[in-house]
Amino acid sequence: KQTGSPSKMTPKRRNVCPPAGPETRSNEVLRYLETQSLRLRPLTSVDTRKIFEMSQEDEMRKWIPSQVYRDEIQASAALAFLISQYRTDIDPRVSPYVLGIELKSTSDLVGHVGLSPLHGDVEVGYAVEQSQQRKGIATEAVHVMCKWAAAKFPSASILGITVRENGPSQRVLLRAGFKPHGERTMLFQGMEQTVLVFTHSPQSYLYGARGNLTR
Repeated sequence: KQTGSPSKMTPKRRNVCPPAGPETRSNEVLRYLETQSLRLRPLTSVDTRKIFEMSQEDEMRKWIPSQVYRDEIQASAALAFLISQYRTDIDPRVSPYVLGIELKSTSDLVGHVGLSPLHGDVEVGYAVEQSQQRKGIATEAVHVMCKWAAAKFPSASILGITVRENGPSQRVLLRAGFKPHGERTMLFQGMEQTVLVFTHSPQSYLYGARGNLTR
């Protein structure tokens, strides 16, 4: 399940925080986002190899070609850019904000979810490695990320965008509280094309409101 751009994974291309407790390090500027089974956390340079490996998977190549890296050096540069965006005054209407998706049960990084600016709105993007798909992970991660964003930036419109053929990502958006909002022709994944647009509507969440924000 992949969609859109979890937020400009490279500076030239187009979706935090300690578990309970006020632990902070210099590069930890916001809270973790947690659900019953997931922890959304800041990405670090240690994640470079996993991000690169995910970028080589067939579905990533098919749906998010702008996030396929030729080697770990390029993946490291993309990751460094995203890490540089973490700050206390983060605003996804202005700059990208991407978190890693980590399983609480194993602490394994299995994907990422993020928010990024889109012509005055905010776009959610996400990717989950193929071996962990069809488990509700993407839905759970997208829901809690957008729940946080809707509360923190109530005036922002949060959009999900997919190509017509990407049915799995469309189902994730619908389950995570989005509603269809028509089609739009735009530059998407490096080419001008017609895409499906979904708008965030928290009342429509179908997965079960298990996500919560922890300090």
